Amino acid sequence: MNAATLMVAVILLAGVLLARANRRLGFPALISFVAVGVAMAALMPSLLENVTPTVAKNLSYVAMAMILFEGGLHTSMRRVRRALAPALSLATIGVIVAATLMTLCVHLILKLPWLPCAMLGVAASSTDAASVFSVLGNTSLRGRLADVLEVESGTNDPMTFFLMTVLIQWSQTGIPHHSSGLLAVIDLFLLQMGMGILVGVMVGWVGRLLLTRVDLDAAGLYPTLSLAIALLSFALAQSFYGSGFLAVYTTGVVIASGRLEQRFTVVRFHEGLAWTMHVLMFVVLGFFLVPRDFVSISVQGVLLAFAAISLARPVAVWLATFGMGFSAEEKWFLAWAGLRGAAPIVLILSAVEAQVTGYIVLIEIVFFIVIASTLIQGLTVQWLAEKFELVAETPSESIFDLMSLTRETAVVVPVEIGAESQYVNVRLQDIPFPDHTLCYGVVRGAKAIVPRGHTRLRVGDHLLILAEACQIGEINRLFASEPVGDAAMLP
Repeated sequence: MNAATLMVAVILLAGVLLARANRRLGFPALISFVAVGVAMAALMPSLLENVTPTVAKNLSYVAMAMILFEGGLHTSMRRVRRALAPALSLATIGVIVAATLMTLCVHLILKLPWLPCAMLGVAASSTDAASVFSVLGNTSLRGRLADVLEVESGTNDPMTFFLMTVLIQWSQTGIPHHSSGLLAVIDLFLLQMGMGILVGVMVGWVGRLLLTRVDLDAAGLYPTLSLAIALLSFALAQSFYGSGFLAVYTTGVVIASGRLEQRFTVVRFHEGLAWTMHVLMFVVLGFFLVPRDFVSISVQGVLLAFAAISLARPVAVWLATFGMGFSAEEKWFLAWAGLRGAAPIVLILSAVEAQVTGYIVLIEIVFFIVIASTLIQGLTVQWLAEKFELVAETPSESIFDLMSLTRETAVVVPVEIGAESQYVNVRLQDIPFPDHTLCYGVVRGAKAIVPRGHTRLRVGDHLLILAEACQIGEINRLFASEPVGDAAMLP
């Protein structure tokens, strides 16, 4: 138990430090996390006895669910509507086109049977927007590009996992050669996607009601409630043969579209949880990578990585976005920004678990493709955005990021107006507040009032004064006869 705790602590500590270093260098964090896993497996070979492909796959499923939920929380319905048509086209037509081209390339290069080739083709078609945005940092993309990448990554995972499920079933039962087999696949697709959306919307709606209507004693309980909602959405959809990934992403979108008083607390918690899941997932997946195996498949790996990056993805993007108003530069950027993340590796682990023919070479090749994609595309995607003039002039920081910058120097000072106060019935504009301070809120009873200059103060009013930390003394002197609370940092 102590050894396992120590191992998790080392993994998380290494992940945090590497993520910080990589952010400064503009280097994709995925490579560093996988490298930690490779090093740990080399130093402690017994890890592979306990962390089997099944364990890694199950851990990765939960991790991806949490990551998708966090992505949904950052994607409002307004953003979904802007990007829905191209994102869905990329997640369906784009995935099928890319998977088909990759299947042909894999069969041509590796000479494997068609089913294992198709599995690798499907795995290589899954993209990860989180990898793109971690590299772009605070760079904001022009138009709807960011929305398309975000929504596509949230919807193409369910599609690729569905296709992989079908292929594994065919590897075990045989490929159907009659129309009923095709109809069964269509029925399964409609069931998984339809049930995923239905469960996601219903759980998201109920979850939004709970988060907005239930008055919990401690603010820290709201993230716990949102975590329970995410897990419930994923598990319910899976129980009814729906796509748990689509459900949990949809739940996040529905919740994000509501007005949550505890939005900051909830979103920040899930951002931290998503990073934790990223670190754990990539490190654990790194356990299965043996560097010396790369030498034997290096030529095939380079050829297939080139095919995935320069052939399959661009052709898929151009066909899937035909007639949707994207410029050539935007299409090339969408193609180049299709970085591979954890999903391709997790998908292939399903094939490993099923012991599909050639599964050993499949996992080696998919690691090669993911690492090549991360290095080549990850290190050049920002340069390409600037080259094509796709960088927006407006800042990309969310309100939460802006608040986190402000909290370094700004504080909120609460002041209560007592019965003996000299400011009873005095207008706010007549109070000599120190320079660079602002009374941004008046709490009167159970109501919050947006203050104006002509607002007159009453006994029992609580003022919320925004100031710099160095001005606390001035505020104390100004309200010497009133109870002044402890200054607090912005949330």
